Amino acid sequence: MPPASAERTGLLVIRVWIEADADDGFRARITRTLDVSARDESVTVAATPAEVTGVLIEWLEEFVATEVTER
Repeated sequence: MPPASAERTGLLVIRVWIEADADDGFRARITRTLDVSARDESVTVAATPAEVTGVLIEWLEEFVATEVTER
């Protein structure tokens, strides 16, 4: 367990684009980690802005919860 003063940095990158030949061409690729020093990342794809928002909220909640349990 790291000391309470240790800093932890999470990272979430959202790449979005529109596919012209699709009916609803919105696409997103979300790469995230709760701690950049751990080199443990997850990748999720999404087809709607609501899915992107859901992943972001889950990641933020997990980041905050992990921070609290480490102290």
